[in-house]
Amino acid sequence: MSKTTIETIWPQAIAACDYGGSATKILYAGAKNQIRLLCMEPEVVSVPQESILAYGRDQLGSAEPENTAWVAFRNDYRAVGYLAKERFHANAGLSELKYERALHKTLAAMWAIKEKLNLPPNFTAAIAALLPPGEYEDRNRFERVLREALADYQTPTGQMSVELLAFNCKPEGGGIYLMHNKKVGSVLKERVCAIAMIGYRNASLLVVQRGDVRPGKTSDLGFIRMVERVVAKTSGQTAERLTPAIVAAGTQFKAAPLMRLARSTTKQGRAEEVQQIIAAIEEARPEYARSLTSWLDENLPSDCDELVFCGGTADYLRNELNEHYDRCPIIWNAEIAMPPILSKKGFENRLNDVYGMFSYFKANLKKQFNDRVTESAVCGSKGSVLQEIVARG
Repeated sequence: MSKTTIETIWPQAIAACDYGGSATKILYAGAKNQIRLLCMEPEVVSVPQESILAYGRDQLGSAEPENTAWVAFRNDYRAVGYLAKERFHANAGLSELKYERALHKTLAAMWAIKEKLNLPPNFTAAIAALLPPGEYEDRNRFERVLREALADYQTPTGQMSVELLAFNCKPEGGGIYLMHNKKVGSVLKERVCAIAMIGYRNASLLVVQRGDVRPGKTSDLGFIRMVERVVAKTSGQTAERLTPAIVAAGTQFKAAPLMRLARSTTKQGRAEEVQQIIAAIEEARPEYARSLTSWLDENLPSDCDELVFCGGTADYLRNELNEHYDRCPIIWNAEIAMPPILSKKGFENRLNDVYGMFSYFKANLKKQFNDRVTESAVCGSKGSVLQEIVARG
């Protein structure tokens, strides 16, 4: 009988998934690999089998797997990410439940990870996921469907079967909380801590009352609400084009990042368009900030000892949030220090939640698997003693 070691039972791939409205962010690692980032567009769309097969036949050149991903489960074909967005004109599904699209996003991500790590079509994995607090009750259903789908589905390189050795799901903001809890220790059991995760699609609130994590709350007051205000006050603009330009324009409303949005053929016309967009942003930003802080005020505990802000939208509104909540100690992004390999990817603080989840998940896995190895060794030694007794008669 072969000896059980952590190497023999450790999953071939570990992944933590954040199904953001602006991007699907996955941190992953192989059995002996350092942490890596996989980023995919949020689009998912159902497509006819014939269209997927035709795409495969007509495809020229070589692209990264995350840009050519599609999956099929129970003969339901879905294009995911860049392929869904560019080839099949899918939308980001901001009004849909995250966990329903998360199934296909996870299947596609595991295929891309397989390709990047050069794994066989059948391999073992451990997956962690973040869902909005409002969808956290769906985590068991999500795990059940995910396990079933991973066991047998189709991809651009053929059939795949992933054995899910471990699964963990936390509400959005959970990764931040886990890192914050690890950092401050038992002192958190004496505090009332609120974690506000403000992203592109949602604003979520997680309240920890003296160590007790209460059911979280979710609203649709993500950054998209501000962008929609700007779209309504401009001509011919879309949320997809405006979002990165608004962020790049910053608090000073710089004109340069907005110039590429101008559609006029004349220099004067383009300048006027940019000024119109700036005026729309200047009006929409305080409106959105008031809506967001009003929701937070309504849901924050009155005895809050500290407020942890995280998410790309929170960073965008840092000045407004610092000013509005000057009565309460604020900790930004739980002061997480990102590994250099991730901090250089251009996502700044948008990875903190999923990084916290990945770190916790991997450490917890290591403990569980070490315990399993120890248990196996103990059982094995007991078995040897028993065999010796039987042999002696």
